[in-house]
Amino acid sequence: MTQRSDVPADPPAGDRDARVRDEAAGAVPSPNADEIRRIGLSNALREVTAPLHRQAEKAGAISDIVRGRSSRAAYALLLRNLHAVYEAIERCLDRHRATPAVRHIVRDEVFRAGAIALDLENLCGGAAAAAAVPLLPEGRAYAEAVTASAEGDGVGLIGHAYTRYLGDLSGGQTVSQVLARTLGLDADKRNIYRFAAIGDLDAYKDGYRAAIDRAAFETDRPDAILAEAMRAFRLNIALFWAVQAAADGAAARAGTPAPVD
Repeated sequence: MTQRSDVPADPPAGDRDARVRDEAAGAVPSPNADEIRRIGLSNALREVTAPLHRQAEKAGAISDIVRGRSSRAAYALLLRNLHAVYEAIERCLDRHRATPAVRHIVRDEVFRAGAIALDLENLCGGAAAAAAVPLLPEGRAYAEAVTASAEGDGVGLIGHAYTRYLGDLSGGQTVSQVLARTLGLDADKRNIYRFAAIGDLDAYKDGYRAAIDRAAFETDRPDAILAEAMRAFRLNIALFWAVQAAADGAAARAGTPAPVD
């Protein structure tokens, strides 16, 4: 591919944390509980996370994928770390199936851990090779944060589910197409973005947002859900930069030239 001067260069490693902090500082102030219920929790989540969402789309490994600069090894590393996150989310959601508020968003048809495990095996050439892909500190920290959010009434899980599942159902569909085009990944390596049990994705997303809205009426802490969703985006941003750095480092050690736009 030819070099494009209009694509911003990735920031130096030392600037990445600063960018995350700057984005967090610019986040929209959270409304109070009554306002959240009035406008709808899903709308409130979209509004308060919008700056972080934009930052996540430009961060590290995700930016590389969208710009056609990723590699199969980098994508496998991203999947390995997301697998730990989804395992934590789904284990905790399963525990809270009957819990007020959380019960509305426990949907087996969107669970992704099994699909990611299958993608990893197919991408790496078997279970043994998939198991050798490392869990980064940022992936571990993300999974631990999910587990911590499930303590007590577990409403923070709604913020994590919103961030990951609606992302997979929305922008994830575009990511899947890019992966097919730029890395030549067959459908059996993109199961994370395939929802066989869901027919109309747009209608399903509307229903999932409505379920999130209902959840706000079963907790006196809807603001905690907003806070956890913002935390989830920050954790994603940190993970995306870490995956990029680790993959680039591994490629450099192997003598593989970094892709260019």
